[in-house]
Amino acid sequence: MVELTNIEIDALKRNIPIMQKEGLTFMIDKLNEIQASTCLEIGSAIGYSAMMMCLNVNDLKIDTIEINEDKYNEALNNIQQYQLNERISIHLADALTFDTNQLSYQPYDCLFIDAAKAQYQKFFEKYINYVKKDGIVIVDNLDFHGMIYDIDHIKNRNTKQLVKKIKRFKDWIFNHEDYDATYYHIGDGICIITRKE
Repeated sequence: MVELTNIEIDALKRNIPIMQKEGLTFMIDKLNEIQASTCLEIGSAIGYSAMMMCLNVNDLKIDTIEINEDKYNEALNNIQQYQLNERISIHLADALTFDTNQLSYQPYDCLFIDAAKAQYQKFFEKYINYVKKDGIVIVDNLDFHGMIYDIDHIKNRNTKQLVKKIKRFKDWIFNHEDYDATYYHIGDGICIITRKE
């Protein structure tokens, strides 16, 4: 696997949340397995996961949306530095109000959601129609450091609200009549969602 060790080490030093290596490897394997050529990522951060996907999945093209201007600028810089701007199209926007006409590579083989956890369901509902019929949705951070299993003991009110929202999304998608969801205890909890036949 092609690595971006410098970016990874620097992000960890600065406490910038990037996808755990185990989860990222799993996702790259999955994209290769389905021979994905397009992906939409909600939540670019500094561009690490999008770049890792591009470097390890042949000919993959990615649209990625980032709400934070500083992170967006840093991602843009990283993408240009690795000469991946032909394959990664990054948009500075709130994914919930983003004008989808600006998307470059739809429809997508994969939708990857790794942004504001409280909004997972809204992201899913807004972007699922841009995923090919046999495409997949990958959602990261469904365990939230194991807190989802012990909500009653969370002291911080905001954290408790957030974890409840993650659990609500999890319950909603796992009981949905139109989708199959499979959960994997990998990284911080990953879920793969497909449309039912």
